[in-house]
Amino acid sequence: MTGFALVTPSFNQAAYLPACLESVQSQSGVEVNHGVWDGGSRDGSVEVLRTWPRPLQWRSGPDGGQVAAINSGLQSLQGEICGYLNSDDVLLPGALQAVAREFESDPELDVLYGRAWFVDSAGQRTREYPTLPYEFRHLVQHCFLCQPATFWRRRMHERHGWFDPSFDATFDYEFWLRLASRGARFRHLPVFLAESREHPATKSSRLRRDIFAEIRRMQLKHLGYCGRNWWEQTLRYWRDESGHPLGALLPGRRDQRMYRLAWWPYLLWRRKWGGPLFYRPGDWRA
Repeated sequence: MTGFALVTPSFNQAAYLPACLESVQSQSGVEVNHGVWDGGSRDGSVEVLRTWPRPLQWRSGPDGGQVAAINSGLQSLQGEICGYLNSDDVLLPGALQAVAREFESDPELDVLYGRAWFVDSAGQRTREYPTLPYEFRHLVQHCFLCQPATFWRRRMHERHGWFDPSFDATFDYEFWLRLASRGARFRHLPVFLAESREHPATKSSRLRRDIFAEIRRMQLKHLGYCGRNWWEQTLRYWRDESGHPLGALLPGRRDQRMYRLAWWPYLLWRRKWGGPLFYRPGDWRA
């Protein structure tokens, strides 16, 4: 039986933590070593953990942040298949059993990701996460792996290192890109495995500018260039979300000149040549 090492980093998420814990402990047919690494919450999270009715590994205290907590948890927990589940996300019934079957059937498989839903703060599904069948050129343009629905073999850490804390807002995407650029085998499982929660406190909502800056830095590091789609999304951020007065000078929302404008920083901001200069049919766009 394939064993899982699954860590939940958490900080002041008492409202969501019980649903997360229940979604893991209700998984059947698999061996799961699940631990909660809490950053010293003061909102009642520790009381939830202390009084949880079933056995649970957990610790609470200063942990150096989310990335440090995940790395520490995965290094401490036993299991061949690794993953992490934020305390505001949940696994769907049967998810880990489906993942285990895929890994057991293919010893050469390194990373497996499935379909997922976005849910709101009340747990209502809002839309499907836009996962895609795996292609490296699409991964360069878009992070189409939904993190709570993604799992990987421990040997990936042994060969390629742990999550990089210098990418605070995009460390998961940096890890996928690092593995992919070094030849790891990815597979898309067309099965719903998880629900990813959207609310104003998430990093993806709070740190939009930082996210785009980190993506440019990671792609220059691993590829020597930044995918054109990310430049287009950056320009759209400055136009639609930043509130910067220069954003008003960019083309309007329905103006196709935006993707043409993204060609210039894509072409000029690179350390080496690589990647397509132009979009092709089927390429991901913002």
